[in-house]
Amino acid sequence: MTYTNICVAVALQRYLDFTPVALRQRNLAGVLARAFGSRLTVVSVNAPVDLLPGLETTEEKLERFIQPLAEDGIEVRAILRTGRPSGKILQVLTEVGADLLIIGSHSKRGPLDVGLGSTVSALPHDLEVPLLLVR
Repeated sequence: MTYTNICVAVALQRYLDFTPVALRQRNLAGVLARAFGSRLTVVSVNAPVDLLPGLETTEEKLERFIQPLAEDGIEVRAILRTGRPSGKILQVLTEVGADLLIIGSHSKRGPLDVGLGSTVSALPHDLEVPLLLVR
């Protein structure tokens, strides 16, 4: 199977730097994009909470996250939304016509993030595109 438009859903907003899962997602997306000649759309969803003053914004962090992919010659764009992550990710999948979704199984490291993680669990079980889960 060939993928032409890969969507990467990554959680960025609450961390000072990228999580190991986010970095694995980016690396895997880069490998697949190069192998298939795919376009990448990287989406992050802002939780409705403000960051501490002086910290990097989610928009700045998202641009920094995609920079290595763009520098590698991959066609990549960033989309930042605000709201409930699972719903916003589904909207972006439809908008960009994605044919693969790469998402992390966990973005947090706290006691409430168990099992597959809240965003993955909230996605419909009959998702219309293949889902690649990065642990």
